[in-house]
Amino acid sequence: MKIQQTDDGYSVRVRQSWINDAMMCNERGRQAIVRPEWSKPNDATILGTAVHAGIAAHLLGSPDGVKVAHNTLNELLAEPFMRTKYSDEQLHDHIIELMAEWQRAIEPLTGDVVAVEKEFEFVLDEFMDERLGRITVVGAGTIDLVTTTGLWDWKTAGRKYSAKEKQSQAIQPTMYASAAVALGWLEYPVQFNYGVLVRSGRAQVLPVHRNESHTDWLREIVRPLVRTSLLVGTDTSWAKNDTHYLCSDTWCPWWSICKGSKLSPNDITPGGES
Repeated sequence: MKIQQTDDGYSVRVRQSWINDAMMCNERGRQAIVRPEWSKPNDATILGTAVHAGIAAHLLGSPDGVKVAHNTLNELLAEPFMRTKYSDEQLHDHIIELMAEWQRAIEPLTGDVVAVEKEFEFVLDEFMDERLGRITVVGAGTIDLVTTTGLWDWKTAGRKYSAKEKQSQAIQPTMYASAAVALGWLEYPVQFNYGVLVRSGRAQVLPVHRNESHTDWLREIVRPLVRTSLLVGTDTSWAKNDTHYLCSDTWCPWWSICKGSKLSPNDITPGGES
């Protein structure tokens, strides 16, 4: 989230990833605003970034997207990251496997390409607050692939996604579909496709459908978060949720100054594991 004061209120820029963070734990969302540099990728996420780069290069006409993915991974391995499971060799092996699976199972289904790695900004919401003035909420992000018939986003994962969960709850498809309609690329209803590359498994194509009602619901979700950031501010803590599985030393970058500052591993689990 980025906040800018205007002549008659505020302009607030949000990405779907921040909304997800703030929804799972308000304090995680606040920390992402005030201490973004604490967040660093892990081995699984840099694998995903490398595969994204390889797919994008292939779609843009590169003769060797796999090589682009390997080179990107080497660059990311030279930067700070958290190793949770995979060796460098295993990551490079996964690139070969996942790129081949994408070309086999997903590429033939994508359709006519309009744009690759398409950045966007659009007005998601605008409302008046008697204390704050006019609030303009700008949605921002990057869509992996825009085609003539829908949107695509590539995911690398340990297992397949739940269709029910993504259709009923996922914020990313709503944000991206809203942008596509607002910017004139598509019309409602919009089909958003997850191209899920499962490590050591088969690919999954999971379509999610979005209409204007989903966008209205997204506005309802975002407005309280915007008001919290503007009225409470970001200098003091927000509400904390420690029931989500990402609330741990492994998965939350700000653990050490949040729950980890009060409880030791032995206070949390019998074996002392985070």
